[in-house]
This record gives sequence, C-alpha cells and structure tokens, in this order.
Amino acid sequence: MGGADTGAQIYDAALNRRKALMGDSGPAALVKNMRVFSIASFACIGGVLYGYNQGMFSGVLAMASFQSHMGDYDPVDENASQTKKGWLTSILELGAWLGALLSGFLAEAISRKYASLVATSVFMVGVVIQATSVHVGYQAILAGRFITGIGVGSLSMVVPIYNSECAPPEVRGALVALQQLAIAFGIMISFWIDYGTNYIGGTELGHQKDSSWLIPICLQLGPAAVLFVGMIFMPFSPRWLIHHNREEEARAVLANLRGLSADNELVELEFLEIKAQSLFEKRTVSERQLLDGPNHFATRAALHGPCG
Repeated sequence: MGGADTGAQIYDAALNRRKALMGDSGPAALVKNMRVFSIASFACIGGVLYGYNQGMFSGVLAMASFQSHMGDYDPVDENASQTKKGWLTSILELGAWLGALLSGFLAEAISRKYASLVATSVFMVGVVIQATSVHVGYQAILAGRFITGIGVGSLSMVVPIYNSECAPPEVRGALVALQQLAIAFGIMISFWIDYGTNYIGGTELGHQKDSSWLIPICLQLGPAAVLFVGMIFMPFSPRWLIHHNREEEARAVLANLRGLSADNELVELEFLEIKAQSLFEKRTVSERQLLDGPNHFATRAALHGPCG
C-alpha cells in the first residue's frame, strides 16, 4: 500500500506541476498554441472534403444534365424505381464505413501522417473516376463515389487522432472538435456551389451543360491536392513516434509543436506522460496475447494454481 500511495503522490505532484506550467485552457490557450492550432486546422481539410461530399451530391442528383447520363431513373416520379438513386446516394457511406474500418490498422502501421496521405490519394482517384461518368455513365459515378467514400471515411478517423496526439491537453478537445466544424463547413459550401452551377446553360434538359454537375465534382481535387502536398511537410504524431521507439524524434517534434526547447520541463513532462501511456498499452496487449494465445488454458492454470 505504501508503494502505491507514494506512486500516486508522485503522479499528483507531476500533474499539478504540469498544470502550473501549462496555464489555463480556453481561447488564451489556443493563442498560446497557435502552431498546433494551425496544423490541426490544415489537417481538417479532410473534414471539409467529407462534408462537401455529403452535401454536394444531393444537388447534383437533381440536375437535368446529370440525370440524362444516369439512365433509367427519375428522381421526381414517385412511381419510378428509386433503387439506382438510392445506391448513388448511399454508396459513399458504404465506402466511408470501409475506410474508417481500415484506417485504424493503417494509422498504426505507417503513422497518422502517411495514413492521411494514402487516404487523400484514394480520394482523388475516386473523384477522377466520377468525372469520367460523363462518358461512362452510372457505373463510373457508382465506383467513384465508393472509392471516394473510402478516402473520406479514412480521413474522418485519422484526422481527429492526429489532431488529438499533436495537441496539448488544455486545447485537445477544441482541436478534435474542429473536425465536426470542418464537416459542417464543407456541407454549407457544397450547397452554394451546387446552387450556382445549376444555372450553367439553364436548368432544363437539353439546355443545361454537363459542366453544371462536373464542376462540383471536380472542384474537390483542389483542396485534396493542397491537403496531400501540405501533409508531406506536417510532423509525425509524437505518440506514434514514441510507440514505435523513435523517442529522440518524438522529443524534437514535441518541442517544435510547443515552441519550446527540447530540454524544457514542460516538454519533458509531456514526453514522459506519453511514454508511460505507451508502455502501459504495450504491456496490456502483451498480457492479453499471453492469456488468449494457443496455450491459454495452461497459462491460466499456472497463474491460478498457487492460489489453490
């Protein structure tokens, strides 16, 4: 009990010292951590892309020129089959589900930074495929939206993880919440872009230009390309570096993110906190593997044997 009490006292003392060094949370903390805020805001372009995709396609579906390329579905006639329209709408979320499912493994294996680059690349491939639907038709837009969904679904998982692991505790919640703000912003601008391009050539079939729906689709490539190029220069997550035994690099990244020297007390405290958490997770996983391994019955029997 004495050892446990001493450990708790040391932890409390370190926590109080860290709070004293950090200062208060709130807007002042965001100003103090402007470098991290800028990085998180940039990474949230991934959230803008997700929101834009969710909002943009509802307007495109109603455009007469787009309908002429999609074949045998009528978005207005209630008696017409809505199966094709349903697939065109929902296939993005199906791809996003798959992307979110895979992103956890990818982010841990190759880093949050490189996982974002892979997801953005997949997203851009999906957009290019969608653009070919002006010649290919329904199959291209369906495949393109599925692939695009994989990209934005992966980004919707990786970006909040990246932001939370780069942020100090006093602004972590605010920077993670930026993702939701970015999604809402993407939805908003998609509606206005659809509203404007819908009038290219007129709104009636035979007059409306294909560019009325191709422009909203292809515009996504711009911010996606900016995100891809920018992420190349972004730092790795300090937690990921520590978890993969790249401690000196993690210390340097932490110092750069906080705008402090590598030997600063606050940097050292945060570094040790992340390292302790990483060691705990590794130990928990190794014990779980031991108890659930092929010889788990013998292992459990050996552990319980001395207890009678």
